[in-house]
Amino acid sequence: MYQAQYWVELQSLKAHVYYLELYQIRSENIERGISIVLAIASAGSIGGWAIWKEYAFLWGVLIMLSQVISVVYKFLPFKARIKPLSAAGIELSVLADEAEKAWFDVAQGELTEREINDKRFAIRKKKSAVMKSAFSGMALPEKTSLMKKAEVQMRKYFLSHYPELINE
Repeated sequence: MYQAQYWVELQSLKAHVYYLELYQIRSENIERGISIVLAIASAGSIGGWAIWKEYAFLWGVLIMLSQVISVVYKFLPFKARIKPLSAAGIELSVLADEAEKAWFDVAQGELTEREINDKRFAIRKKKSAVMKSAFSGMALPEKTSLMKKAEVQMRKYFLSHYPELINE
């Protein structure tokens, strides 16, 4: 029973490592996309204004909108999440490697149920500490689609590293 619980904890930890990685990639893509759109809108509007003076009002509106988006953009959470996502992802990846290394002793039956349970809760405690340290005061909304992708990646990982799971 405790071996199974440890295995579930290990899988959950690995899925969260992938989740944070996917979340970081998503946040970077959104941040990059907004920056590109703002740059094109600003430069294009000024250039368009210079070329097509009869549409000066339209170009002025586009410049104003890009400036408003630039100001609002500073308050959007995507950019602020990138660094904590990276730090937490790296730390949780190291923790997952340590937990997977300890899985050998758990799977071989070399530990008592109490020792397995203690190791499982030590993983949880470290995971919580990592997340609290990285995201202190910052919320990380759950993205169901990213979690599903992370779980698929986790399953692929364990199936490739533990081929005996294929029959289960």
